[in-house]
Amino acid sequence: MVTMPWPVVLVGLPFWLVPAFLLLVELTRTRAVRLSVGAVLAVALTFLYAVTVERLAGPALPIWIEGLLLYAPLTLVVCFGGWLVERWRRPVAHPAERSREPAWWRTPRVWLVVAFVGWSASCGPLAASPAAAFLDLRIDSPRPALVLPLPEGLTLVGADRDCGSEACSDIYLVGTPDRSDLPVLTDRLWSHLTGTKSWERRRDDAACQRPGWFFRPEMCLFVDAEGGPTGAVLKVHVTGAETVA
Repeated sequence: MVTMPWPVVLVGLPFWLVPAFLLLVELTRTRAVRLSVGAVLAVALTFLYAVTVERLAGPALPIWIEGLLLYAPLTLVVCFGGWLVERWRRPVAHPAERSREPAWWRTPRVWLVVAFVGWSASCGPLAASPAAAFLDLRIDSPRPALVLPLPEGLTLVGADRDCGSEACSDIYLVGTPDRSDLPVLTDRLWSHLTGTKSWERRRDDAACQRPGWFFRPEMCLFVDAEGGPTGAVLKVHVTGAETVA
């Protein structure tokens, strides 16, 4: 149970960007529009990609599933914005030239847009489909990135996943490499969870995942002390089946 390493994350970025840029190239013709709109598209989509693979998180940012769902609408808005700018700058065609143009529904760009919408629209609903359980993408199932990777001052002693008929929960045993006592371990763990993973602490021993822009996940975690031969150990139980008052 590990998060994707940086090399895997970087390899996936071109597969995220290329379809969107193919759409932009088909919808625009001039170099100036392609460069300016392409720069905006690259920045926006890279931001969404970092959110989707859970390398970027914060109170004001969307959660991973929102990054996935926003991919197609954002791409279409930016690309069609470039198309409109180009149409506005283009000289008005002579009526004879317009009569020779094929019908709009017969142009390749229209079919490319349809193909892009169909391809990208299948990504978001995937998280709510039966295949999501096999790919570990279920919205109601905790993901390793909610806790992992741990910072330098913490070590992962053990990890397990327990799945019932309705939902799954993750269990992590966390210690320290220097065998620190329980108060130090607790401070380090909560600093990690609230500072870098954006958990909202609700009680001394519990926290819930922050809400996104339009999704309200019900993920919560509970922290309990565990005895261990290598010093203090904390048990982190992440679940979507319980809530914290």
